[in-house]
Amino acid sequence: MSALIYEEGHAAEEADGAERRIAPRTKVLKRAQVLFNNNFSVFDCVVRNISSTGALLTIDEAAHLPKEFGVRIGDDRTIRPARLVYRRGTFAGIRFLDFVDEEEELTLPNSPMASAAPPEAHPSQTIAKLVPEPLPRALTRHFRWN
Repeated sequence: MSALIYEEGHAAEEADGAERRIAPRTKVLKRAQVLFNNNFSVFDCVVRNISSTGALLTIDEAAHLPKEFGVRIGDDRTIRPARLVYRRGTFAGIRFLDFVDEEEELTLPNSPMASAAPPEAHPSQTIAKLVPEPLPRALTRHFRWN
């Protein structure tokens, strides 16, 4: 059975079964909340695995999951914007929208990988670069390899 793909090129598993993940995922069992409708609609879920680019959630099959929403993982008060990539039964693959991949980094004017251009060629607005960080020690200390 193939995945229901919502976003071309970002599904965790394509119809042919090939992996298309950008970053390696780490297995976790962490409670989380999905927030949408200006954070007025909230329901609980479980994060099964996570990476800097996305996560696999376990959600009640009856729960409606919009295409874009916020995710609050564990005790962290930060709400990360996310997009639904696929949904199969109780599992939902999501992509974090605050992640900057290498292709997008090339288009950022302040990126060291961007082509050298005069500063006046870029818009006057400030562009922030989000850099993926390792998972917090509080999260990884329960893994077997630690």
